[in-house]
Amino acid sequence: MNSFQENGRNLIQVALANRDLYNKKRSYMSILSKLTLTATSPREPITPLARKRIKLLNRIEQQISAAEAELRDEQFMEEIKRWVRNEETGDKTLISTERPVRKWWWKNQHGAWMISLRDGNRLIPLGADKTSVEVGDIEQMVTTLETLRDAVIAGELDTQLEALIASRKPITTRKQKSAAKANG
Repeated sequence: MNSFQENGRNLIQVALANRDLYNKKRSYMSILSKLTLTATSPREPITPLARKRIKLLNRIEQQISAAEAELRDEQFMEEIKRWVRNEETGDKTLISTERPVRKWWWKNQHGAWMISLRDGNRLIPLGADKTSVEVGDIEQMVTTLETLRDAVIAGELDTQLEALIASRKPITTRKQKSAAKANG
């Protein structure tokens, strides 16, 4: 018998002895009945629309912070984490770097400030063939972004977000690609 088997038997004997001791001392209530049991899992499933909405809300909050920094004549930086491989040892390490936030606003040819909502590199349509909001003054930028945030929370852009989800290309794996080549 090896040491692992001996240790395993010892652990089982200790557990059984503790169980017997506990059974003698415990009241008639079971251990689990002392806890509040629920049927929810740690991760509730989330719909693609809710995921897209949460991502958009996080980006709008980031743009609000960038606009507030712009009003203070500062540059707002976002923290980017990425894995870098050490060429000598081959080990990967997680490093944090900062980069300026890509602003969703710009000045048009008439001097008015404009905002467009983005999902990655794609513009999110706000109405029929309308993709941007005219802000006017730079001082109105934060309040306009807060209004857009409230519209997303209220679900006013859900149809546009669903259209973005539907237009997304499905993710294909290597197996699917090779199967498509074999069948095609």
